[in-house]
Amino acid sequence: MTTLQRILCRFGADSGGATVVVFAMALVPLIAVMGAAIDYTGAARLHDRLQVATDATALALCKANASLTATDLQGLARDMLTAELGSTRAELDVPVIAGPPRTVALATRSTYRTAFSGMIGINTITLTTSAQCSAAQHWFEIALVLDTTGSMGSSDGGVTKIQSLRQAATTFVNYVYDSPTLSGFSKIALVPFAAAVAVDPATAASASWTDSTGASSLHWTNVADASASGFSSRLSLFSRLSETASGWAWGGCFEAETYPRSVQDGKPDPAVANTLLVPMFAPDEAGNGGTSSHKETSSGRTQRTGNSYLDDATATSGCTTTPADDATRMRRACKYVAPAGAATNGWAGPNHMCRSRPLTRLTSSRTALTTEIAALQADGNTNIHQGVIWGWRTLSPLSVFADGVPYTQRNTTKVLVVMTDGMNVWPSANNTVLQSAYSAYGYYTNADGSKPDTRLPAANAGPTSDSQARSAMDALTREACRNAATAGVLIYSVGFSTASDPIDNQGLQLLRDCAGVPERMFIAADSNALVTAFQRIAQGIGQLRLAR
Repeated sequence: MTTLQRILCRFGADSGGATVVVFAMALVPLIAVMGAAIDYTGAARLHDRLQVATDATALALCKANASLTATDLQGLARDMLTAELGSTRAELDVPVIAGPPRTVALATRSTYRTAFSGMIGINTITLTTSAQCSAAQHWFEIALVLDTTGSMGSSDGGVTKIQSLRQAATTFVNYVYDSPTLSGFSKIALVPFAAAVAVDPATAASASWTDSTGASSLHWTNVADASASGFSSRLSLFSRLSETASGWAWGGCFEAETYPRSVQDGKPDPAVANTLLVPMFAPDEAGNGGTSSHKETSSGRTQRTGNSYLDDATATSGCTTTPADDATRMRRACKYVAPAGAATNGWAGPNHMCRSRPLTRLTSSRTALTTEIAALQADGNTNIHQGVIWGWRTLSPLSVFADGVPYTQRNTTKVLVVMTDGMNVWPSANNTVLQSAYSAYGYYTNADGSKPDTRLPAANAGPTSDSQARSAMDALTREACRNAATAGVLIYSVGFSTASDPIDNQGLQLLRDCAGVPERMFIAADSNALVTAFQRIAQGIGQLRLAR
């Protein structure tokens, strides 16, 4: 028998009535005190739950969509409290909301029903909590840099890859503008790319950063005696050619800047000619309009040309005969004065490597973005470097558009999403004069004998093969990504690598390097995986805002 049992037995056997009375009188307040302690503990637990729910609700209101009204926010608060507390009932005062930036003051009440304290007249305990928050508005500027090259027209399990991209990009845009976390706090730019990136030609032609007068030393590398033929710039060449074929008006593409400006952020200086962006003009290569090969008279060598769209001899004075050597035959400007033998079918023409739709600058318009996404078509070669640098330009406060907020503005995160299904390519050609196809960097050897080296890192100068040219473009892409990240741009990369058209290891490594960290690089093997990748990126951006 325990000590407590022995004491109770003695107490029960005690014949002294006074002891029983005294104990009974002492027992009542003892039970009341013990019951009150139990009720206090229960009430304290409920108060803690109510405080946590109130804090969470206030924070959600602070970070909610900027377009929500006070009535909307009050409804959201009720829903949040219900979700946090379950069956426990709570009353909510009308939230006090001010701003911007939005501040929220929230007060809540709940009632705890006692189990024991009723013995002393306390049947309920009213619990009150309050919470305040101030949410500095956090914004996102996002550039979708999307590969629209010819390989995107290939099949992807019943649909083309470009159809898959349109679905994925549309899903991304809709997620952002439907998300309470991101809608009202985000702007998006759309940057389709192939061998180059196009800007709205109507506005770019007269921009202060465009070389519209032929001032740059890079302007006439493939056209000679332009002034003597009445041409002041490449844009004037386009103007004359558009009279022959409407599709030959300037498409809005530019050649790459000189290195290292081509991998840096900054605006061209109108007072320094060689900083101006030179409109991309694919010259008529030697050979009569539409021909793919011919024999050079001076050497007897068969030359292949991928972009012969005019006859080299015309009725224009000084242009009636065909020069013996291809360099002269290609360069002379007189053939553009009164174009003859125009071949307007297929790729040939002055916009030979300008195949993408013009980019869309930062906008809050869902309609503008989804309309442009729906219009994307697959055409052209791959130049990821130009996609990245123009994507960065849409976000930059310093470059040609200056649409982005300053990098020092802490309430904005800049995001670059780069998607491609292939690898950088600047193809060589069976042409001893030019050695390659025309690109944003010119030719391996331009018609005036110059090299593209001013546009390339020193280690990649003088490319003479596809692999060397690709290495040069990869180096430019990698450095542009690194510089953008250093400036504060968050980069995601997506490789659309299907079984029938995979991206090789060199290409995948470039995408990894561009993203910088593994969790921001995605490989999509099919359409569903591509949509999922874009969804995960959008969700990740939303989580960035909630974490702030």
